[in-house]
Amino acid sequence: MSYLALYRKYRPQTFDELIGQPHVARALRNALREERVAHAYLFAGPRGTGKTTTARLLAKALNCGDVPTAEPCGECDSCRRITQGSALDVIEIDAASKTSVDDIRELRERVQTAPAGSRFKVYIVDEVHMLSTSAFNAFLKTLEEPPRHVIFVLCTTEPHKLPATVLSRCQRYDFRRLSVADLTQLVEKVAQQEGLALDQRAAALLVRAATGSARDALSLLEQAQSYAGREIGADDIQAIVGGADVELLADFADAIADRNVDEVFHLVATAVEQGRDLRQLATDLVAHFRDLLLLRVCRRGEELVAVAAGSAARMKAQAQKMPESEIVRAAQVMSDAERELRRSEQQRLTLELAMVRLASPPQEEAPRPAAAPAATPAPAKAPKGKAGAKAGRTRAAAAGAETAPAATDEAEAADTAPAGELSLEALQERWPALLEKLRGQRGRSTIAAFLAESAPVALNGSQLVLGFNHEFHWNQMKSQQRQQVVADLIAAETGARLEIDCRLRQPDAAAGGAPPAGDDDGVKNIMSMFPGSEIV
Repeated sequence: MSYLALYRKYRPQTFDELIGQPHVARALRNALREERVAHAYLFAGPRGTGKTTTARLLAKALNCGDVPTAEPCGECDSCRRITQGSALDVIEIDAASKTSVDDIRELRERVQTAPAGSRFKVYIVDEVHMLSTSAFNAFLKTLEEPPRHVIFVLCTTEPHKLPATVLSRCQRYDFRRLSVADLTQLVEKVAQQEGLALDQRAAALLVRAATGSARDALSLLEQAQSYAGREIGADDIQAIVGGADVELLADFADAIADRNVDEVFHLVATAVEQGRDLRQLATDLVAHFRDLLLLRVCRRGEELVAVAAGSAARMKAQAQKMPESEIVRAAQVMSDAERELRRSEQQRLTLELAMVRLASPPQEEAPRPAAAPAATPAPAKAPKGKAGAKAGRTRAAAAGAETAPAATDEAEAADTAPAGELSLEALQERWPALLEKLRGQRGRSTIAAFLAESAPVALNGSQLVLGFNHEFHWNQMKSQQRQQVVADLIAAETGARLEIDCRLRQPDAAAGGAPPAGDDDGVKNIMSMFPGSEIV
């Protein structure tokens, strides 16, 4: 016999062997015992959860022996043919390639034919949501009133794409993703039967990568066997999956919890040297912090976390060390970083900025300076023409009522007005929108990342004071070139020409803006880890 893939070799052959779907197995068994089998079923759920397998088990049960049975024997000719995939009366149709009305017309003609040697003809229509609208309409009458010897089983991963007219004609069963415990038990059982030595960390990584799919888990196990042979370790799974090892993720979490910026940079450098996909690393970190949150707030969190016993102990210690709010914030920041990495041309810098944001000690905010009261000028008659329109835009920006149009040419940009009636409150309200505008400009996403932890804190005449929460971001924005980019953006969006003054939100820094003693060498050391970071 030719070689069979593991997921085919260990496909469940009885309802007892079906894992993770006890509600489906129980309902079908009861229907078979009471001879209340429906003419059409809909099996919906994620990939690799047993939909097609259950459809074949139902076909076995309907055609085994003299009468339908809830426990197919697996030994009779009908059961063996279905197991081997050679049964003429069990027809599997791939709806992804049979989508047209003509295909459904052919199906309607075929269902009228009596079974070749079985009690029932069972049509298993996989990925049924791929049928066209016209094909669904042509299928409705046959699906509603098929011949007495025909049973339809429709399988789909996207039931929301099916018309309501189809859903109403079927008994629907929703298949669930397999739990961590079920997948771990399956993988370890198959590894033992195949004579493979699979350590706990390797099994945890494999189950994590399978995301609830039994087929994916066994396919990865088979791939690991081809790669590593009979002894499979965590490094082998790591090489195949490409994600980060649980230990590396835990190292990152420890560095963040300990506010160890140096260690964060070292770990990012290690990941880069190992050739890891930084976007995948960010995704793995989001999942890691999610696991920490489960371990901290859920009484049965260990059942939901796919890690080896040794790693679980370390993760529980991490979960207790980090406050719940910090874990949630870390997951949110890394989720934002993952989205930013999709379009970033400097992925390493983007990831490092997110890590610095999480690992830097929080700065104590200085009291927000009050804006100097501006004298309200007497209403003046607006000049006509272009000058009048421009003055109107400036007043609208000052009131924060609407976003003023950007300058359309260099002459108009150079002719922007001073701060005038632009208030600190209006600028603070528009600050997130201004950062989003900057982030969307080519080559400006790095500056937007530096400004993410800043906010306008004072407006003294034509001088805007930006307060920074973290020293690293503050140091990067002391560049006159970068400050000019911010000033140009504000001028284009509000019509007000301002000078930018960046200050650290710390009593001594907020007062004078001077960096702490000995800071220059530290900044140089950090910047040495950012090749090309001076790009504006």
